[in-house]
Amino acid sequence: MGKIRTLIVSGRLTIEHNYRETNDRIRTLLESTGRFDVRITEEFKGATPETVSGYDLIIFDYDGKDMPTDRYERIGEAAEKTLFDYIREGGGFVIHHSSVILDPGLPEDYYKVWGYYVPMESCRRAPVDDWIADIHPGDPITDGLNATLMCPMDDIFGGIKKCPGTDPEVLVTVFDDVKNYDVPWWPPAHHPVHIPDGDLNKLPGINQDIPLAWKNYYGKGRVFGCSIGHGIDTFRRFDYVGLFVRGCEWAATGEVTLDKPDRSGDNRLKPWPYY
Repeated sequence: MGKIRTLIVSGRLTIEHNYRETNDRIRTLLESTGRFDVRITEEFKGATPETVSGYDLIIFDYDGKDMPTDRYERIGEAAEKTLFDYIREGGGFVIHHSSVILDPGLPEDYYKVWGYYVPMESCRRAPVDDWIADIHPGDPITDGLNATLMCPMDDIFGGIKKCPGTDPEVLVTVFDDVKNYDVPWWPPAHHPVHIPDGDLNKLPGINQDIPLAWKNYYGKGRVFGCSIGHGIDTFRRFDYVGLFVRGCEWAATGEVTLDKPDRSGDNRLKPWPYY
């Protein structure tokens, strides 16, 4: 079984995400399974079919801005066509963390690929740091994982929407509780949020289970979306590790062979993440 040739597309992430550290963390995680061979590009503008030729998987770790309220800097029409053609013809694709946030006015293909997205104009981050997500069984990506996942120092992106004309399969959810937002400093000055009539209970999608990880399809391509994965502490959770590497493997191959890390016995002597 050959390794899954993987390209991380990055280069512009909002300041708190430190894209170089995040991308190195993703590469270490995937390559530690022995299943992936990972490369990273910090500039995808001008990409052509030759750029993505030979890759089985593209991981999109790109916000297109430095600050949350900045205008989204697109990767360019030629690169977008290259990317969407690649997925449509069967290339695997992964949407990582804040890449789920999209500005208005992007080409329709973004929404068809994403399956779920967070509109920038109504984006909100719940003001909680440590919280528990629910993992849904019954899919090869989630089978064998625990029923819940602790997400320390991570983000809940409220107001997430299903893209019209798509039918994504939800793998992980969290309840977006209005009580989380009832704190004096929210919303923060650097990321204003419209609160209808000043009533937190009227926030779009509030007090509902919202998707955090899902599967989608675009043409012949498989798409794995995962909006969690902000900080190193989530990356250390074995159920997140299992979820992420399996989602990547599924997007690239349509199969799941990997398990979450095994820390039993002498495996405790192995370096993180214990594959």
